[in-house]
Amino acid sequence: MRYRMRSSILIITAGASWLQSLGAWGQRIRLDDPTIDPTSINQNSAESPFIPDEALISPGDEILQQQQQQQQQVEEDTPEATENLAINRTDTNPTAPPEEQAVPISALLFAGPPGPKACRGPAILSISLTKPGAQHTTPKCYNVPGVAQCGNFVANKDDGCEARIFAEPDCRIFSNLAVFIPETRPFGGYVRSIEVRCGVVSTTPPPLNLPGLKLPAGAMQAVG
Repeated sequence: MRYRMRSSILIITAGASWLQSLGAWGQRIRLDDPTIDPTSINQNSAESPFIPDEALISPGDEILQQQQQQQQQVEEDTPEATENLAINRTDTNPTAPPEEQAVPISALLFAGPPGPKACRGPAILSISLTKPGAQHTTPKCYNVPGVAQCGNFVANKDDGCEARIFAEPDCRIFSNLAVFIPETRPFGGYVRSIEVRCGVVSTTPPPLNLPGLKLPAGAMQAVG
């Protein structure tokens, strides 16, 4: 009986020593092999204790990646990005600006003074000319019945119309010059007669070629 008990004790002791020598008592095995591809690990293997911590993919990373993609899409759709694309375009045939809307050639004088947006008082003289303005190159004088204090001079720029304002009848004593424009805008002044002509070609005067200012004797040029 004692012999059997001693044999059992020896077997248990030998087994415990063998397991202890292997070093597997409650230890977690880590795989630090860099050759492992984290993307090839499925969901079931992600819960295994043998997967390195670097190979575990957090759900928060996927959400962050989706948010970054959405932010990038929003930035591409902003007007600033569209404007940059329009600036960087190299079209050989850019779109031409819209043409000016055609308006009739007319001059309307009022007895009252000019207001913020329109002339006041009754209209006392109305002048209408046929288009195009190039056929009215000869100046023509119009006497105002009474005294006008405001007027509207409307025509397209291509018509090239202008009205010379006079302080006396029969176009005497020149006082001002009104240019016809394609909108109704009050033009103030005392008018007894006007001289209208069209077909005037507008020219841009050349820049002034003035000499530079000369420093007085003993003066020094400022630097900075």
